Amino acid sequence: MTTKGLVIRTVDWRDSDRLLTVMTEDYGKITVKAPNIRRKSSRMGWAGQLFAYCQFTLYEKNGRLTLQDAQMLEQFFSLSRDLDALALGSYFCELLATEGEEDVPAPGMLRLALNSLYALAHHLYDIRQIKAAFELRFLAIAGYEPDLWKCAACGADPEEPMVNLELGQLHCAACRGAFGRSVSAPLSRAALQAARYVLRCDLKKLFSFRLEEGDLELLGAFAEAYCLTRLERGFQTLDFYRSLGGGTKEI
Repeated sequence: MTTKGLVIRTVDWRDSDRLLTVMTEDYGKITVKAPNIRRKSSRMGWAGQLFAYCQFTLYEKNGRLTLQDAQMLEQFFSLSRDLDALALGSYFCELLATEGEEDVPAPGMLRLALNSLYALAHHLYDIRQIKAAFELRFLAIAGYEPDLWKCAACGADPEEPMVNLELGQLHCAACRGAFGRSVSAPLSRAALQAARYVLRCDLKKLFSFRLEEGDLELLGAFAEAYCLTRLERGFQTLDFYRSLGGGTKEI
């Protein structure tokens, strides 16, 4: 079996082996045993590192996929030269590794990861813009896409938009009472339009939008809060990214 995949988690196992979680386009998330890859003499040590994008040759043994060979396609070395980008890339990988079932195709997920890591590594866009776009598109692919097209209470296109974080539903500020005491995130019109764009655009153009500072802050705060609310958990890598000063305002 041959497939292209991105290493999104590594776990040392036994004396010199490593278990790799790999995001592939054909099979979704898979676990691969990499025998002896931690030995200094290993000719494929680079394939057992986080962010390694390779063409993997695998074979199945005792119900487990085992690494036979690998050809490096990209390793995103430049992430290591920017601690903020490295921390955010690690957060992206933790999201990918901890959400969803294994061996279930997730069309677009690998391309989302590769495009986002490339943008981080080459400083192509504001890091906050990359983070918000990744979170929202990741959630959409994972089955948590918010409904941002009209107010869930009155059906209008809100002038003062808000999004209920538990339900993922857009509503007018005036309709907030219809959602009880649950928390809603405010958005500006510009931030709402950007979120709509991110959810439906071609992945090649995921980051091709511009926002003023205040609008970008609103988009980032909403994307992070919605992600944590829907997944019902925190992430150590996100905490580390925040500790570097890269966090968003809390809702």
